[in-house]
Amino acid sequence: MMKRILAATALSAALSGAALAEDQPAYLVAVLEVSDLNAYFETYERPVFPMLAKAGAEVLVGSPSVSVLEGDYGATWTAIVRFQTMEALETWYGSAEYQAIAPARRELSNEAVSVLFATPAFQMPQQ
Repeated sequence: MMKRILAATALSAALSGAALAEDQPAYLVAVLEVSDLNAYFETYERPVFPMLAKAGAEVLVGSPSVSVLEGDYGATWTAIVRFQTMEALETWYGSAEYQAIAPARRELSNEAVSVLFATPAFQMPQQ
């Protein structure tokens, strides 16, 4: 399933063209298998929300459950966050403030089946 998600992301990036518009939104997608949701919320989610707001990001999805329409989905936490640009997303992710709490996310999730990725918004290919 994770391979399909990553393949779809790569396809979306390829279809949107090599050159991204500077003002094009970008999305951070987290598909995580979290061992202890209460600890995750307290240790990671509580401090990350103000950081996201400061970066101008908008949390579109944040849920421990999804309605699976096809395939297998074992994640216990799914989040989609929209940033104004890929540069804004990468700046936030690389910041010292975020990197200080990122180990908590890694420690509380199963890295073997969890994935965190960034993707540009879909743009229809030029005809």
